Amino acid sequence: MRPSLFIILLTAIALSGCPGNKNINDNKNTSNANRTVFTPPAPLKPNTVLDPNFKPCNEYYPLVPGSVAKYVMNYSSGIVADATVVVDSSSENGVSGFTERTQIVDRSGGFQIAQNIERHFVCEGDKVRVLSEKTESRIENDSTTSEFNYRDNSYAMIEPSSLAQKDATWSYGFKAVFRRPGEAPAAPDAPVVVVFTVKGEEELTLPTGKVKALRIERKVGENRVTDYYTRGLGLVKRVAAEGTSWELKEYSGLKPVE
Repeated sequence: MRPSLFIILLTAIALSGCPGNKNINDNKNTSNANRTVFTPPAPLKPNTVLDPNFKPCNEYYPLVPGSVAKYVMNYSSGIVADATVVVDSSSENGVSGFTERTQIVDRSGGFQIAQNIERHFVCEGDKVRVLSEKTESRIENDSTTSEFNYRDNSYAMIEPSSLAQKDATWSYGFKAVFRRPGEAPAAPDAPVVVVFTVKGEEELTLPTGKVKALRIERKVGENRVTDYYTRGLGLVKRVAAEGTSWELKEYSGLKPVE
């Protein structure tokens, strides 16, 4: 794998869950003749029956089995994609946990972007610990599989009492392996470290209505993404410094906490 592409993949996926192809945000078109035949995937649905009485361990990161959240993604190039996130119950080494699956397909039908992300979590008290992540991406004619193996005590979200403190920080690290067809796996020795900083609460107007959201900044080196979380809904908006954005457009099985 070319070093430049590897770095882009590593930082982009680690930060924003968006494809790490350096051409996605360029203002140039790809000829239809150069595109492989692609059949858009079936809509993503949870495998778990929703329990309306289920109470998540962390309201800012509500892992509710059977829930669905849908986002619209915008790239600076003008490409628009739909992202669907579903959660199912699972078991990790005999411990009850959660599997979160994300499907991203651009609105052209997947000619340029088609991505599937699977992440595994467990709750530790009111903290959400992330265990592993695998992403399969097809960007135009380029296919890549990435695997993130997280260190112990890697938390996607810390306890709500700590989130109330502006400028509170935490971090996690993971080792990454990238694979492309016909190439040897790329697995750097140094772990990737992601640093989170709480920036305070804001009011947002979304397609789903007005919400109060906690703004959290994530950084990998100099790369930065700002996430907005609402109690009961989880992620409602994401803005990456390179131009990619997410915005919640509909949901089911989730309920904002007043």
